[in-house]
Amino acid sequence: MKLAPPAQKPVTPRLIITSIVAASALMLSGCGGSSSSDGHDHTEIETAGRLAIYDSTGSQIKVMDLDDGSILEQFPLDGEAPRLYRSPNARYGVVIQRGDDLVSFVDSGLYTEDHGDHMHDYAETPSMPSLTLNDHRPTHYSLGEEYGVVFYDGAASAANAKVTVFSDHSLESNSEVASLGRDNNMHGVAKMVGDRLFVTRRDSSITDTTLPAEVERYQLDGGSFTHEHLYAEQCPRLHGAAANHHALAFGCSDGVLVIDLEDDTFPAEKLDNPPTLIDGSRIGTLVAHHDVDALVGIAGNQLFVINPEDAEPYLELTLGEGVTRIAQGFDGHGETFYVFGNDGKLRLFDPADGWLLAATLDVMEPLAEGDQVAFTESASEDRLFALTPDGQSIIEIDTHEREVLRTIALGFQAASLVWLGLMDDHDHDHAH
Repeated sequence: MKLAPPAQKPVTPRLIITSIVAASALMLSGCGGSSSSDGHDHTEIETAGRLAIYDSTGSQIKVMDLDDGSILEQFPLDGEAPRLYRSPNARYGVVIQRGDDLVSFVDSGLYTEDHGDHMHDYAETPSMPSLTLNDHRPTHYSLGEEYGVVFYDGAASAANAKVTVFSDHSLESNSEVASLGRDNNMHGVAKMVGDRLFVTRRDSSITDTTLPAEVERYQLDGGSFTHEHLYAEQCPRLHGAAANHHALAFGCSDGVLVIDLEDDTFPAEKLDNPPTLIDGSRIGTLVAHHDVDALVGIAGNQLFVINPEDAEPYLELTLGEGVTRIAQGFDGHGETFYVFGNDGKLRLFDPADGWLLAATLDVMEPLAEGDQVAFTESASEDRLFALTPDGQSIIEIDTHEREVLRTIALGFQAASLVWLGLMDDHDHDHAH
């Protein structure tokens, strides 16, 4: 494992831990590791976190310590190359293998326990829990404040669609929180907001597509769901969903369905498509951050900031002529919305400053046709990690200072990655 020198200046992460401190922390018993005189302050481990990386050559998931670049553990993984996501509290990696009808998990070893009068951080050896979720075609994963949700598409001749909900707490005991079966197969989506589940419904009369056209609401009560409401507002060929602290949005072929999360009755309204939307296109992907008021709708290479309460709800972001969008998202704190283009440049927009294009960074050489770049965001620092198209290197970017920090040479060929670790201040705030 080789860590290349910083691109512009020495890397100075806000959270760094030395091996001596780490060893000392592991030797402490109970809560004696507190830095306070009474032993009841937050027992804090300082670390930049870990990356779970899929090694496509070795068919393994490797867990890297970002503090020193070492591989802490590696786990063999049979079957197809997975998509990797994080659990709500970022302790676990969620490993989805759609073609194998399988969801499994990787425990990063970094987590926080509430000891009543203080919080206590732990740094342990990564592991792979025995829990697996085995249902037909796990396709859409939705990340929420407290819950992760997997939507299984099912198949017409094999199985109906299904939703499974879990939390970091349930994963600690190798269990899920609850599941909900659907009446037929569909390419759908579900979002948990508090104790409410918003999930798609495909009427049996729809036979020309597996995309749903309606949304239902359920309430989670213990380990089961109780039906509350079927929304009358239609959302034909529904695809994509995202939520912030006050709105939940679904992409429709004719606009965007928005549900008000601040009203106890959760009313819905339908927005027409943006006036500048290219003919024949539609918003099919949505991105949101809990602490950002607006959402972002994506239609091919067009990106629209969506403020549902405004008289003119759409603001289009421009990437530049001829630029193809490759990846996008919010950084961990929601202070930056990033878009990476096929020109190798990373565009950083500032939501707090009218979505101004604050910086454009040269991250790598322009991409060849068909190249892909995977991104993951730290939830503890203003950091992005980009996996290069050849899978050989990871580029670290500071979104606050708006600069490239370093390149990590892997020594193996990776296909996907996800950041895991201790979330900033342990406030826990999307992915198709």
